[in-house]
Amino acid sequence: MSTDGFGGYAVVVPIRSLRTAKSRLRISDTMRSDLALAFFLDTIAALERSTEVERIVVVSRDATIHRHVRDRCNVVADDETGLPTAVNRGIEKLRRVRHSGPVAVVLPDLPYSTAGAFDMLLAAAREHLRAYLADATGTGTTCVTGASTEAVIHRFGSNSARAHTEAGLTALDIPVPGLRADVDVLADLRERKARRIGDATSTVLDRWRVLPFTNRQGPG
Repeated sequence: MSTDGFGGYAVVVPIRSLRTAKSRLRISDTMRSDLALAFFLDTIAALERSTEVERIVVVSRDATIHRHVRDRCNVVADDETGLPTAVNRGIEKLRRVRHSGPVAVVLPDLPYSTAGAFDMLLAAAREHLRAYLADATGTGTTCVTGASTEAVIHRFGSNSARAHTEAGLTALDIPVPGLRADVDVLADLRERKARRIGDATSTVLDRWRVLPFTNRQGPG
């Protein structure tokens, strides 16, 4: 993570309560919660290692989330009235602390993410006032960026890639497949098991034997 305090990104990561997160994963509630937490922790770990990132703001009401990251990130309480509200709360926190650099909003289910991929994404996004990264399907969005807190526009939800384009954001066309590979259903893991996955997610998959999956993420 950048420590020079000059021009680094502040990243907002909103995450729902682990009791309700990743509801499309057709597994037991305990397994689903464990995986949702692992996806989030692998996303945070990659952001922490990125040289482009100065500050991380997590928006959540979940006590387990708070316990895992309160010493590593700024944590803002969320009343779970929806993703747009959660993102806005994170951005408002950045305004209160007078963050003057660029901003990114990153969704919390990117277990294939790496610091190097975030470095590439965020460096490319600096060339644009507003930008977004589409998911692997081309219809969703995993990240939006803005040159400042005032510049951020977000339209997460159904067909969000199209919505972001219509809102004037630039679609980033860069080779970061791990940042496009969000996980909504177990098939997303099976289809991508040749790709290296984060340590937290790999540990949960091994423990629950959800998939024959042991390929862990390297330090980059």
